[in-house]
Amino acid sequence: MTKPSAYGRTIDRVRGAASRNSEILVTLNRTQEALHAYVRSEANLRVHRAELTAQERTVNICRNSSQVKFEKHQTYRDNLVLKYAYYAGCMMMIFRKKAKEYEQAYFEALKKQKDAEDRRVALQKNLDDELAQNKGFKATAVAHGKAHRALDKLYDEVFSQPTPEFPEQEELRNQFDLAYARRLEAKQRFDTVRVNLRSTEEDRKMVRENLKTAALDAEEKRQALEIAREKVFEQVAGFGLAPPGYSDCCNRAEIQREWDDPPPSEEGGDPGS
Repeated sequence: MTKPSAYGRTIDRVRGAASRNSEILVTLNRTQEALHAYVRSEANLRVHRAELTAQERTVNICRNSSQVKFEKHQTYRDNLVLKYAYYAGCMMMIFRKKAKEYEQAYFEALKKQKDAEDRRVALQKNLDDELAQNKGFKATAVAHGKAHRALDKLYDEVFSQPTPEFPEQEELRNQFDLAYARRLEAKQRFDTVRVNLRSTEEDRKMVRENLKTAALDAEEKRQALEIAREKVFEQVAGFGLAPPGYSDCCNRAEIQREWDDPPPSEEGGDPGS
């Protein structure tokens, strides 16, 4: 009995997974805009929070200024002893002028305080509105990340064995394996330097940048591999009604560049990972 070729086994696995592949690609297409919107929303939230924090300080400064000016105004308004002292010294014109100036300064301070408080209310509303939108974006971004992970898992299962009849996929898999190994090495060096008490800040910065570079390179290699695998599905089984996924989907490496920390997922990971 002739042993089936690796090509035949791969074709069988591709055909068997075609329906699931199509389903996941539809989900990726439906949710991809939310991930970009979520990244933008997180950036907006950082801006809104910074603005609100700064405005809180402004409000406190204005309140303190209003209190100081009120106490001065109150002194010239209510202190009969002070008023009598001016009267006794025949300086009532000076008294009235100062009382007027302190009263005007107090009202101006009140206006500045109200303007600052009104702006704080407006900034709080901007933050609340963005938080409400962010919640919806996050839920869809998590669904998008789950779809990516499901597709990664599906392709890893389908292409678990060598595929010499698909040389592009085979070459890109080798490239990804090497890039992923470099990423693991960079992560190990990063962890070692981070816990080493003798490490300098320059050392930590260098290994952090090396890890970031290795992680981005591995992500780019993975995306290229997934696109090649997607082409195999198109060649063998077609997409049916599903739109292409990786080739028209989010650039996960580019999204990584926009983040200081990974976007969240239900498991605490990255929606795009």
